[in-house]
Amino acid sequence: MMNQFQLIQKSGIILGLLAILSPFSIQAQSGWTKAKKEGFYQLSFNRFSSDDYFTLEGEKLKTNQFTQNSLVFYGEYGLTDKLTVIANWPLQVWNGFSSTETVSGLGDLRLEFKQALLKKYVPLSISVAPEFPIGKANNFAQSKLNDFESINLPSGDGEFNVWTTLATSFSLPNAPLYGNLFGSYNYRTSYQDISFTNQIGLGVELGYKIADLVWINSRINALTSTQDVPVATDFVRGDGTEYTSYSFGASAPLFKGIHLSLNYRNYADFLFERKNLYSAGTFSLGFYYERKPKQP
Repeated sequence: MMNQFQLIQKSGIILGLLAILSPFSIQAQSGWTKAKKEGFYQLSFNRFSSDDYFTLEGEKLKTNQFTQNSLVFYGEYGLTDKLTVIANWPLQVWNGFSSTETVSGLGDLRLEFKQALLKKYVPLSISVAPEFPIGKANNFAQSKLNDFESINLPSGDGEFNVWTTLATSFSLPNAPLYGNLFGSYNYRTSYQDISFTNQIGLGVELGYKIADLVWINSRINALTSTQDVPVATDFVRGDGTEYTSYSFGASAPLFKGIHLSLNYRNYADFLFERKNLYSAGTFSLGFYYERKPKQP
């Protein structure tokens, strides 16, 4: 079998790390905002490993095993009853192939400002989220096979981009059931004079509380580019990445506002076919704390 570096040279593979890095994540977008001084803070560990790569044409290729582990902070805080600030920050990202050493670094910081447009009857919000390229845009992993070969496995994408999201939600007054629906537009810029294609994201989530104790949820997310990317422009920048993902999660209280959360996410082709990414399941384990303001 040819090694990872030969395969990259032969087929022009562009790693879809952005699809993996971003939604570390994926916290579902909702139409609700936090009450003033209300907070939500989560620390999670995510693991992903795959040897199935989908090219820009959607062709599935087998490569050496790629593994990514990440430690991610996610927080929300109510500045007012209608304005919430949100931070999504990979504190450390570990990337490596089975044929390379593992390299690590800080990820890019996504800082989101969510404004409630409607709140009482139909929760509706709009948010603007600049993503700051503070992670390692160049982070080379040395080959285990040849001392003179290395591959770039960055912990950040190197570009400044802005997500704009419109989201709405609902909850039933007499049942522990909720739903979220959102659409997003990602305005991308460039890295080292290489311009990237803008993206559109869609998502839906349903959640239900069992026995007034355990929340469970399911989500579908999709990402597509606003125009075709016929030729890969750069390595590991995610230009032309498309996918449909589905996930299942659960959370339960542990002690005094601290909760345990579990999540599983994987990819499919039923909305947008997989392009320019590694595809497999991502497992997440996290702990979060909810802070409620004291009532006067």
